[in-house]
Amino acid sequence: MRCAAVLMVLALARVAAAAPHGTRLTYFGDPARSIAVSWNSSDPADDQLLYGTSAGALATMVRAQRTAQASPLDHSFTARVTGLAPGTTYYYRVGGAGGALRPAPPAAPLQWRTLEADPCRRFRFVLIGDNRADLDGIGANPVWREILGEAMAQGPDFFLNTGDMVKNGERADEWAPFIDVSESGWALVPSLLTMGNHDEDQQFGDSALYNQLYELPRNSATGSEDYYGIDVGPLHIVSLNSQFSNPAASEMTQMVAWLDADLGATQQPWKIVFFHKSIYSRGNHSTGEENGAALNRLLVPIFDRHQVDFVLSGHSHDYERYAPSVGVDSAFGGSGRNFPAGDGAAFRARATVPDGATATTYMVSGGAGALTTEFMGLSCIDPVCTRCTGFNFNCNAAVYNKDVAGTVVYDGRHNFGVFTVDGDRISVEVWTTAAGNSGGAQRIDSFMMTSGTTCATPPPSDAGVDASASGADASGALDAAGTSGADGGQPVGAASNGCGCRSAGGRSARGPGALLLLAALVGCRWRRRRAGAA
Repeated sequence: MRCAAVLMVLALARVAAAAPHGTRLTYFGDPARSIAVSWNSSDPADDQLLYGTSAGALATMVRAQRTAQASPLDHSFTARVTGLAPGTTYYYRVGGAGGALRPAPPAAPLQWRTLEADPCRRFRFVLIGDNRADLDGIGANPVWREILGEAMAQGPDFFLNTGDMVKNGERADEWAPFIDVSESGWALVPSLLTMGNHDEDQQFGDSALYNQLYELPRNSATGSEDYYGIDVGPLHIVSLNSQFSNPAASEMTQMVAWLDADLGATQQPWKIVFFHKSIYSRGNHSTGEENGAALNRLLVPIFDRHQVDFVLSGHSHDYERYAPSVGVDSAFGGSGRNFPAGDGAAFRARATVPDGATATTYMVSGGAGALTTEFMGLSCIDPVCTRCTGFNFNCNAAVYNKDVAGTVVYDGRHNFGVFTVDGDRISVEVWTTAAGNSGGAQRIDSFMMTSGTTCATPPPSDAGVDASASGADASGALDAAGTSGADGGQPVGAASNGCGCRSAGGRSARGPGALLLLAALVGCRWRRRRAGAA
C-alpha cells in the first residue's frame, strides 16, 4: 500500500509538473476572424487547443506548433485559429489529449471574443508597457499583476504593449514566471506587442525567445515578426523594432524602406505606429539619446509624409504627451521641429486635438511596473539641461527646450492609457495606477482626436472627454471622476473599409560602484545585443 501511494504521489507530481501554463492570446491576422493561442508545458504532448462557442461543448481541436526551449519554459506551443465568426465569444482549454488540460475541469474554460467585422463599431485598447522587473532573475515585477488587473477593469478588446516585459530577454527563467503572472489578463484579452531593449535575445528573428513566445504578424520584407503592420477596425497599426537604430546597418535601412511602403499603401483612415524607444522624452531616456538620433532622423520624415496620427512608445518610465508636431530637430540635421496647431501650453485646456493631417501626436507610456522616474528621480528636467540625472548626460539644450515647449502632460508615476476607437473618433484617457503609486488611481490626461472620415451610422460613444487637462509636469488628477494580408492586415490596395477616406488636403511632407548599482536598478543593458543596438 505504501509503495502504491508513493507511486500515485509521483504520478500526480508528474502531471502537475507537465500542466500547461502561461496561456496567452495574440493577433496575427484579421482580429475579427482569427486568433493565436500560445502556452507552455514540460510535456511535449500538450499540443492541443480545444475550443467552441459554448462553454460546455469545446468541439473543435487545433494541433499547435511546438518549439523546444530551456527549462522552465521547456516547450512553447502556438495554435493559429482562422475562419472565426466576428463579434463572437469563444471558449477554450489547452493541453494534451491524455494529460492535463488548462483550465482543468470542472473549472470553467478560458475565453476570447473576436472583434466586430464592421470597422466603425466601437472598441477599446489599452496602451501599456515597461512592466519588467528591476533586478535580474526576478521574472515578473511585484506590482505587474495588480497593474494588469487595473487595466483589465477598463474592459479592453486588446492590449498594445510598448515592450520591456522582462529584464533579460535571453533568460527562460524570467520569461516563464512573467507569462504565468500575465495569464490572468493575457489568456482573456489578445495583445499586440513590440520588442523592448530588455526583451531582446542574443539570437535573431525566429530563434529569439520573444519571437517564439508570441505569434504576431510578419512583415513582407524579411518574413519576421520583428516589425509588422496589421489592420484593426479602422486602424492601421505598425510595430517597429527600435533595436534597429544603427543607421549604417542593413536591418535599419530595410525596416525604414518597408515602413515607407507600408504606410503609403494602407487605405485605413487611422495610422498608429508603436515601438519601444521614444522619439521624444524628458524621462530617463532623453530625446535622440543614441546613434546620433537615428530614429528621429529616419522615422519622423516618414511619419510626416504619411500623416501618422499617433506614435506610441515606452522606454522612459513615465507618461508623456506632446503637442502634435512635424519636422526633425535642427540638432539632428533637420530643419527644425514645429507645432503647427500650437505648443503644449496651447493644448493643456483642449479636449480635442487634430489628427495626423495637421501633425503627429507623440506619447510615451512606460509605467506598468519598472521603477518610475518619480521614484528614481531620473529625468531630464533641468531648464538648461546642464544637470541631467540618470543616464541622460547627452541631452541637447535646444532639443530639450523643444521638448519642454511641446509637453502637454508629463507624469512620472505608474500608468496606462485607454484608447476608445469609435469610427472617426478616438478618445484617450490615461490613468495612474493604484498599484505602485501613492494616492490611488487618478486620471491624468483625457482628450479626443477626430479624423476627416465619416462613418455612415456611427454608434454613440460612451467615452467621456474632460475639457480640463493636466498642465505640463502634472502630478495630480483631473477633476474627480480571416484573411491575412501582406502584413497581417487587409491586402495592400484594399478598398475603403467602410469608414470613408481621409479628407483632401493636409500638411506638407516635411563612481563605478554606484553606477553599477544604478544600472542594476534601472536596467541599463551594457552589452550589445543584435546589430543596430546601441
